[in-house]
Amino acid sequence: MHRTSPCLTLFALVAPLGCGLLGGPAAPVATTAAATNPVAAPAQPAAAGSAAADDEVRALVTQALTPQMCPRLLNSFIGLPGEGTATGPAAGTLPSAGRWWIRSCAARVEGDRLVLALGGPGWTWIDRETSGFRVRQYLLFEAQAELGADVAVGYDRARRVASLWMRPAEGVRATITPRGVVSAEATGFFSTLLGGVAAVTGNSVSDRARQQAGELGSTMLRDRLGAGFTMTFSLDTQQVDFMVGALQRGEVPQRPYADASRTPWMVNQRSTVWPGGLDVVGPIAPEGGARAGLDVELEEGDGATVRATCTEPMFRYFDARFRAPDAAPAAPPAATTVIELSAGSGPQHVTLPDTLPGGPCPMLVTISPRGGSLPVRLRYRVAPEAAHGPATPAAPRRVRVQIAGSTVAHDNPSGHAWDMVGGEADQVVVTSSVPLEREIDRTPVMSDRDTATWGRWLPGAYDLARDLPLHFSVYDDDATTRELIGVALLDPARVPQASGELALPLRSEGPVPRQTGTLRLRVEVLP
Repeated sequence: MHRTSPCLTLFALVAPLGCGLLGGPAAPVATTAAATNPVAAPAQPAAAGSAAADDEVRALVTQALTPQMCPRLLNSFIGLPGEGTATGPAAGTLPSAGRWWIRSCAARVEGDRLVLALGGPGWTWIDRETSGFRVRQYLLFEAQAELGADVAVGYDRARRVASLWMRPAEGVRATITPRGVVSAEATGFFSTLLGGVAAVTGNSVSDRARQQAGELGSTMLRDRLGAGFTMTFSLDTQQVDFMVGALQRGEVPQRPYADASRTPWMVNQRSTVWPGGLDVVGPIAPEGGARAGLDVELEEGDGATVRATCTEPMFRYFDARFRAPDAAPAAPPAATTVIELSAGSGPQHVTLPDTLPGGPCPMLVTISPRGGSLPVRLRYRVAPEAAHGPATPAAPRRVRVQIAGSTVAHDNPSGHAWDMVGGEADQVVVTSSVPLEREIDRTPVMSDRDTATWGRWLPGAYDLARDLPLHFSVYDDDATTRELIGVALLDPARVPQASGELALPLRSEGPVPRQTGTLRLRVEVLP
C-alpha cells in the first residue's frame, strides 16, 4: 500500500464526518486519566516552530470541519444512552434507549474554536423510583444544547489510526423540556396515601415527576456533551467512526459487529426498545446509487419488525406527533417490511429495498417490538452491499463465557410481583455443566431490579464437545424463599462463529413453558 501524506490523511478524516455522526449511540465517556487527556504533551519539549505548526493544523481542521457539521447533523437521529457501565472503546457496544432528532443546527468559528448549537425533539425510556413513586415510560422531550469546542488532531503510526478530538472549553448549556404526560405511580401504601393528598391539595405528583425528569435530563445532557467527542479514521479499513467521550490516540470504538471484512459501514449500533416504542435509524442514502445491506440479530425479546420508509413522510408524521403529544396519533406513513425477527432466529442479512412508497428517496429504518411485555434488544449494521461476503471462519472449539446480565418480566407467570411487598426480583444466576453434572458458578444477588448486570466471567474455558451444554438457572433469591424465574441452555449449536454477544431466552418450567426474561452472555471464541 502506498504511503499516505499527512495532508491526505487529514482531509480523509474531515470529509466524511457525517458517517461517524450516525454511526452509533452516544457512548459513555471513559473516566481514566489517560482517556480524559488524549492529546497529552510529548515526552520531549516541542520546538516553537512545531507548536506553531500544530496550532495552524488545528485552526485548519476547525475551519474545514465547521461548515460540514450542520449539513450532516440536520434530520439525523442520534442514539441516547441506555443501560450499561462500559467505558472507553467498549462503550460503543452499549444499547441506546431513545433518540434525539436534530431539527435545528448552527455552527460557527469564534477565534479558533468551533461553536455548535443543536436542538430538536426526542424520546427516551425512563425507569426511576424516588420517594415511593415510580416513573416507567417513554419520555418525550424537547432538547437544546450549545457548546464551544477546541479541536485537536493526532495520528498513531503503529495502528494507522487518525483521531480528531472536540473538547468543550467553557462548559455546555443544555436544557431538556419534557413533553406530554409523565405518569408517576405509587409503589407502596404510604406513597399511595401521599399521592391522594397531593391531588387534593393541587400538588400533582405527576407534575413534580415531570419537573424532576426535566432537571435530571438537562443535567445528564450537559454532563454527556461536556465529555467531548472523538472521531477516528482507520487507514486500513477506511472506516470513519464517532463517539461521545475521549479515546486515547490510536483507539477506535468497539461496535456490536466487530469484523472489518466488509466495506465500511454507515450504521453499527445496538438498541433496546420497550413495548409501545419505536427506534429509528438513518437517514440512509448510500453513495453512487449503491444498495445497502442490513445485518441484524434479535438478542433478546419475543420478536421485532424492521421496516423501511421514505424520510419526508416520516418527518411530517414525527412533526405532528411532537407538536401535539397528548393528541390521538395519526396513522404512520406507508412502510415496507424488511424482515420479521423471532426469538432464537440468530443473525440475519437482508438487502434493504431500493424502491419505497414515495421513492426513490433517502430512507429511515424503524424497529418496533412484537408482542410480549419484555423489551427487545437488537444489534444491526448497515453497509453498502459488497460483491461477495466475508470468508466463513473456522468452527470454534473452546469458549470462555461471561454472564453479562439478565432482564426479566416485572411480574411472575402468575401475574404477581416477585417480592411479597411488591418489589422487583432479587436475581441470581446458577451455572452448571450438563455433561459434567456439576455446578460451575453462582453469581452475587442483584437486589430489586428487573435488569441486572454482572459482567462476570465463568471460571476457565469450555470445550464444546466435552463441557457443553451449559445450563443457566435464574432465581428470585429472597431472604426466606427462592423462586425459579427461568432456565436457559447454551449448547454447541448456539455458540457464534466469532466472539460477541449472545442472548438466550429464559423460560419457566412446567407443562407449558413461558418466556420470563432474557439472559445476556458474552462468548469469547478460542482456538
